[in-house]
Amino acid sequence: MFNPKRTATFAAIVILSTAVFSGLLYREYQALKKYMAYIAENGKSALFHEEYINQRVAFSLSTAFSATMPGKTGINDPDTVCKHVEHINGVYGLNLAGQTFTALNGTLQTRDPRCLDWAYDVPELAVLLDSNASPSPKYSFSNYTGYAFNNQRYYIDLVHNYIYINRLVDSRHYTFQNWLVAGSSDIDIDTSAISINIDRDALKDLQSGNSIVSHIYRDGYTKKNIISMLNPVFSNGKIRGVIVTDFSISDLVTSFYTPDRPILWTFLTMYVEDNNSHKVIHFHKPKVASFDFIGHQEAITRYYTLHASLDFLYFVLTNLWLLVLWIVATLLLCQYARYQLNRHASLTRDNVTDPLTGLFNRKIMSRQLEESTKTLLAKNIAVTVVAIDCDGLKRINDTLGHAMGDRAIKLLGKAIESSVRKSDFGIRLGGDEFTIILVDANLTKAREVIVRIEDKLQEIDSTRLVAFSWGSYQMTEQDTFETAFIKADERLYEHKQSKYRT
Repeated sequence: MFNPKRTATFAAIVILSTAVFSGLLYREYQALKKYMAYIAENGKSALFHEEYINQRVAFSLSTAFSATMPGKTGINDPDTVCKHVEHINGVYGLNLAGQTFTALNGTLQTRDPRCLDWAYDVPELAVLLDSNASPSPKYSFSNYTGYAFNNQRYYIDLVHNYIYINRLVDSRHYTFQNWLVAGSSDIDIDTSAISINIDRDALKDLQSGNSIVSHIYRDGYTKKNIISMLNPVFSNGKIRGVIVTDFSISDLVTSFYTPDRPILWTFLTMYVEDNNSHKVIHFHKPKVASFDFIGHQEAITRYYTLHASLDFLYFVLTNLWLLVLWIVATLLLCQYARYQLNRHASLTRDNVTDPLTGLFNRKIMSRQLEESTKTLLAKNIAVTVVAIDCDGLKRINDTLGHAMGDRAIKLLGKAIESSVRKSDFGIRLGGDEFTIILVDANLTKAREVIVRIEDKLQEIDSTRLVAFSWGSYQMTEQDTFETAFIKADERLYEHKQSKYRT
């Protein structure tokens, strides 16, 4: 049966618990938005740290060239270097097809066959470019020691016209032809820099001694989109060459990886976009995706914008516990509310229920019920009061005992209860006195109720123990319960007297 109070209580619980649940979800959403910004800032700091490393390498190489490091005899002195020079497809150098010169871990390529022109540089190259660990000052504020970049870094010498790469490159399959132009032993930085998508203004800044970055371009060696960072190398106050560091997908992953939240990383989509050419480097995508839920964009430099987005699945998976907590808490609160409502209803029902007959007692006739009755009368809805008295109850108690007296009251109460509607009120006032408040019923309807009571007694009272007198009164708007009961009682006594006269 529909219970407005119960429904309203449950609705309030659901609304309040949902509001709390939504507030917690919103807090998690805001925390994730802040964390996305943290990822961007932390990644930028890692890239800036690598930029600093590149500048340190360039500075250290400049210092070494200015000081001229002597080679070790039999290891990397000019004579030993020249003995290991190789020649493949018009390119001269060291370790062109594999590591045949152990003093260098990378490959040196040049179009210049004159070995002694560049052999004196090998000791500096070996010391400064072969180690994966960058030179770091003893007194540093940097806390990025845990980032293990694996950049491809190479040095372009503009004086002796060679390129040294910090890893082995099979020159049978690839030559840095954008720098080592066929048919010329000289490296022209003005022409070659264009091939790695460096604009004219940036090139001027490089030649003025500033560090620069390229636009995104497709690397001829890896066949993938990369970004290059260029730092000038000086010798005796003049630009001698350029250190180039390539940032590939793996380097970007290293920069922006979230070691503190490895699961979140698996749901991230991240790429860098060139603001001019709109080329992109996608460096991370989730294996399982639904749709982007939280997005973040941030400028890395004036050339690039980082795009990061978190998939909705991560938000769902990490907040399942909140959903479970919300469901469990809501169910428990509803269960507790049901218990309290049932308990309250039971106490209320017991308070207004006559324990002997199960009918209402006189406490049901509250101010609220009277006000409701007046509202009905104002709407021209008939309300009739019926007074009932159990005949001869004192005689039954005196001659048959109080148990039989109680049985007579119970039988009459049962007959009344089964004869009225749920909208009516069957009330035991006390002793042998009963009253019925009939809603939407006139005197004729009241007479029909009396007939039903008599018929029910005929059915359940086989010993014909119970007899009753009654009187009915249809209320007016001016009546109160008190005046209506008095008038119904008057008619009851008239009915009782008429029976005795008979």
